[in-house]
Amino acid sequence: MKTKFPANKVNFEKAVPVWPLGRETEMNLWLSFRAVAKGTKNTILRLSGSAAYNVKVNGKFVAFGPARSAHGFYRVDELYLGDYIDGESVVTIDVAGYSVDSFYHIDQPSFLCAELIENGEVTAATGESGFVCRVMTEHEQKAQRYAGQRTFCEVYNLTPSIEKWEKDTEIKLYEFALVLTRQTEEKEFIARECDYNIFDCVSAEKIVSRIKFRSLEGNEGVRYPEYIVPRGNKTGASKKGFSLGEVETDIFLKARNIDITELIPCDEANEKITLSEGEGATYKMAFNTSGKIQLNAVCEEDTEILIKFDEFLGEDGLVNFRRMYTVNAVLFRIKKGSYTLTTFEPYTMGAMHIFVTKGNAEISNVSLCYFGDSKTERKYTGDDADIQKIFDAAVETYRQNAFTIFMDCPSRERAGWLCDSFFTARAEKVLMGRSTIERNFLENFFLPDGFKELPHGMFAECYPGDHYGGGYISNWAMWLVIELEEYLGRTGDSEFVNAAKVRIDALLAFLAKYENGDGLLEKLERWVFVEWSKANELTQDINYPTNMLYARMLEAAASLYGDEAILSKAANIKKKINEQAIMPDGFYCDNAVYGEDGVAHLSGKCTEACQYYAFFCGVATPEQNPVLWERLLHDFGPERVEKGKWPNLAEDAKWKNIYPANAFIGNYLRLEILCRYGENEKLLENIRGYFLKMAELTGTLWENNDPGASCNHGFASHVVYWMDKLGLIE
Repeated sequence: MKTKFPANKVNFEKAVPVWPLGRETEMNLWLSFRAVAKGTKNTILRLSGSAAYNVKVNGKFVAFGPARSAHGFYRVDELYLGDYIDGESVVTIDVAGYSVDSFYHIDQPSFLCAELIENGEVTAATGESGFVCRVMTEHEQKAQRYAGQRTFCEVYNLTPSIEKWEKDTEIKLYEFALVLTRQTEEKEFIARECDYNIFDCVSAEKIVSRIKFRSLEGNEGVRYPEYIVPRGNKTGASKKGFSLGEVETDIFLKARNIDITELIPCDEANEKITLSEGEGATYKMAFNTSGKIQLNAVCEEDTEILIKFDEFLGEDGLVNFRRMYTVNAVLFRIKKGSYTLTTFEPYTMGAMHIFVTKGNAEISNVSLCYFGDSKTERKYTGDDADIQKIFDAAVETYRQNAFTIFMDCPSRERAGWLCDSFFTARAEKVLMGRSTIERNFLENFFLPDGFKELPHGMFAECYPGDHYGGGYISNWAMWLVIELEEYLGRTGDSEFVNAAKVRIDALLAFLAKYENGDGLLEKLERWVFVEWSKANELTQDINYPTNMLYARMLEAAASLYGDEAILSKAANIKKKINEQAIMPDGFYCDNAVYGEDGVAHLSGKCTEACQYYAFFCGVATPEQNPVLWERLLHDFGPERVEKGKWPNLAEDAKWKNIYPANAFIGNYLRLEILCRYGENEKLLENIRGYFLKMAELTGTLWENNDPGASCNHGFASHVVYWMDKLGLIE
């Protein structure tokens, strides 16, 4: 796959991409590559791969990579290892060859390309010499899907020999499951571009309960949701994964069958504890945190440790490990000995249960290896404790969702969604003073000439990711153009914007096919997404929020490329919306539906989100729509919904015929227009009303008004943008 988009290409000196012959598309095959460094501090590891890898020196974790990229393009890491080298040192690269479709790691043939450079000389290179490779037999390959949008669960069977591989400079190779590798097809390597991450250790804050339990047997009466086996049609069409008959360990069933008989609340320090079979403990993090689970375990006999986790503890003191249609569980079976247990992938949690289901274990140093962007130097300057909590939660939400690209959430998906990125990009600029992760994020969308199974001109709704079945969201492609306009304003990167023009022109041509005689889009196909509320049920045949966004997108395109015809087209769309969509009571109706007479009639249904789209997109203004503006200002907001019971309206709520907005994205559009039109007092009041409950429960900000979905969603960090506009941070 070639492109004219201006990516910075990278070459390896000696290394070539390798993998065991004929196994490049084998699902969930994990390999470990090993080389011995001579001991110089001037040691660099240059590497890239198609899925994910962990780099260690003498068993100590160094880095997770690579930075994510588009199909057929692979970003290259150059890791300075001098700080970890101590004489002759063992460098290991554990590689997960997932080879399965997801919104996290994309479905393409597995490989690793790596070279070790010491004092400027390549001393080990894949495909040449210096690296040996083994299958990671301690990891169960045939595992269940963790979630439809991610890859597989992690189940381990560990013995002390793992330490020899990672730490001993001289080993007996016959003791390990060595495998020969062969050169794969050539790859297109490009620069990483974004900063390297510092993987801080974040310890669990305390132990909040001791647990006694029994493990139930069998699966009688268990209804396996679709996400446990193959992926369902809601998230993809490939249905790749292992069936329950193939799975080696039914971790979902094992986690579900933990029957807690006694939960004893406590307040203990995160210090060394001993757990025997049938015992467990609940660890609470200081805030909802993303990273690799880590703990030390010393076992006097063969032991089995099951960990379940979630973003917060329920009122019953338990975590719901399947709350978001995920399997938030990890299993370690370990032979007698001493271990540092760690997951390969990062997970997100505010609390975890650690259960000993067999044997006994001395547990200590329970923590997460933090995954996220760098710390910010920006600070909240006020003395309002509530606003400080919200600021801190927004910072954490940004950092954990900005790991090489912008993500929707670091938990269920780790996916690079458009629209979300519009808001997160603003947060990056405010908190970090740069837009480098945004550039990587956007570049991924423009690197390929198109997207497999999507029509020409349309962009993937989230990327890198697989979209078998041809699903897309036209609205999200519109947000891409609007973000591109702001990206140019933030960076002045006209070269990037000009290189994107051919793809933007193709998008405009694609959307134009759906214009009716009035110039409005109608009967859009696939998923028409307005927001997570009643608004998403009113998207056909002519959806006015979508057309409002269409007009705003055309204005952005006209601004980017100086096209007056496009600007005139946007003005006509706004005019037609105002002629057609305003109800007698002054609210904008969400949609018009064609009747048997062949004429489109207003549905009569209005949502709060639709009104915010009108003002955000410039279809309405306080000057042109003063009555509606005053209603939105005073009669709507966080108090309109019954506390903790969204979407139920409060008893004294006005305009009960107007369906309430949700966090994504109606409430954000509300706050944005309050900010735009200088309603600072109302803006700050609404920030407190919407976000304080989130900051207090999880220390992060949520996808929805309630905690039923992700409680750590990247777009939500945008609150720092408004705080900056209010002069509350420095």
